[in-house]
Amino acid sequence: MLTDRLRRLNRYREIASLFVKYGFGYVLEEVGLFHVLSLKDRIAAEVKNGNTKEAGHRIRCMLEELGPAFVKLGQLLSIRNDLLPVEIVRELELLQDQVPPVPVEEIKAKIDQEFGRPAEEVFHYFNEECIAAASIGQVHEAVLPNGENVMVKVQRPGIKQVVHTDLEILRDIARLIEQRYDWAQYYNITDMVEELSESIRRELDYAEEARNTDIVQLQFEDNESIKVPEVFHEYSTSQILTLEKIDGIKLNELNNFVAGKDEKRYISDLLVSSFITQILKEGFFHGDPHPGNILYIPEKKQLVFIDFGQVGRLSASMRYNSASMMMGIMQEDTHQIVKAIFRMAYVPSDIDEQHFYDDVDGIRKTIDRSPQEGLSLGLTVKELFGAAQEHRIILPKEMTMMGKALITIEGIISEIDPSLDMISLAKPYGEKLMRERYDPIKMGKRLWNKTEDLTDTITNIPNQVENVLDQATKGDLKFEISLSEINRILHKFDRISNQVSFSLTLLAFSIVVLGLIVGATFGNNTVLTSVPAIEIGFVIAFGMFLWIIYSILKSGRF
Repeated sequence: MLTDRLRRLNRYREIASLFVKYGFGYVLEEVGLFHVLSLKDRIAAEVKNGNTKEAGHRIRCMLEELGPAFVKLGQLLSIRNDLLPVEIVRELELLQDQVPPVPVEEIKAKIDQEFGRPAEEVFHYFNEECIAAASIGQVHEAVLPNGENVMVKVQRPGIKQVVHTDLEILRDIARLIEQRYDWAQYYNITDMVEELSESIRRELDYAEEARNTDIVQLQFEDNESIKVPEVFHEYSTSQILTLEKIDGIKLNELNNFVAGKDEKRYISDLLVSSFITQILKEGFFHGDPHPGNILYIPEKKQLVFIDFGQVGRLSASMRYNSASMMMGIMQEDTHQIVKAIFRMAYVPSDIDEQHFYDDVDGIRKTIDRSPQEGLSLGLTVKELFGAAQEHRIILPKEMTMMGKALITIEGIISEIDPSLDMISLAKPYGEKLMRERYDPIKMGKRLWNKTEDLTDTITNIPNQVENVLDQATKGDLKFEISLSEINRILHKFDRISNQVSFSLTLLAFSIVVLGLIVGATFGNNTVLTSVPAIEIGFVIAFGMFLWIIYSILKSGRF
């Protein structure tokens, strides 16, 4: 326990020194960790002086130096253009997870620890030269005893403890920020960190990455144009992953090897069709499709996907609604887009639907267009999700990952050939999926499933009613009311109590007037009876009566 606390304290100091090094010490002061300058004033000054891009560069470099948890946080923030200025978002999109390699002695010790025998006994040949190094693991070439060439990804020693410590620190900082700023509560900063924590925990488990690789391989087993490396499970553990070695060209190096326009169009088409299949048909897709994770084999005309540490999962209903939203974007149909978002998200009861519709319509009309005057699919999805978050519409985290994947794929296509338009490439596949959706047989199956669900619901109604009545009889019935609903209820009570008070005042005044009338009738002459009470009382009572009617009609609750 003491060791953990000391490690955490030392890590706090490292983080603090890097924040100060890159000129962001005031951030720590503002959340109550250090005393330097004001966060609000400094950020305002950066933007005002036109230094947002330079500040974004410093943020990116700082996050890369802080390590994997902070790099992943930056990647998560790179799709939150509703939260950060566009210049900073663009810098965060360039985040790289590359660090110097760990000495090979430590890597071999890790292999010995995992398999219980030295690397020389596990593999026929193990290349001590690292061919790729990231903050979580590094990759070495090797040969299995059966002669198979493989790539061995080994987790960096001690990285789990570092990452878990960083995640705890990020939780602390997120809580402090939410305590001090309303905007942090509005954007659910702590939920964002929890989402990040879950994603990194999965990425630290190479056994899960192996399962993910197997699943994607099954998706394309009948497609000779898409290749996914085979996993050698007997040479893999939760911290070591051994995969089939595949030689290919990384897509960010493609222009150096492929010059033909037709072949570039073919590669882009493969890329789009594979992701449409993964996202909208299978509901299981590559969560980090940057150019280094996609290869091309010119001789076989094959696209190769590697590194499935991050994957996205979409349920059947999310796939259905995502397809509707994308087709709405392609067909420039605002109503279809809004309807799809409402179906797959949590929408607050007090949302201004017309305002949100107008925002979506504005995005559809004003979004940046490509040279071919085609809509940018990734940018449109990003803007739509930003608008949703501004209206407190909570989208499933899987949709956020989908948006990030689409933006990355679109960026790759524009690098391959700027004249290509992702919308025009995706439209035929989207239309095919929509035709399949409205196939009479499939529609019949969906209708039958819904009928079964409805039958189950109706059948359960008597039991549910009986349970509610039983709880009410025992005094155990509870109601949950949201804060917005409480405000509306209190407002309604206010109106009712005011109108009741007004009515009682009118009744009391009428009784007084009636007393005066009775007194005048029996001939008791007083100063009050000399007043024309009937006329005055009638005028006042009639005026109050009209005011009550007006108030009720004006409230819209008549």
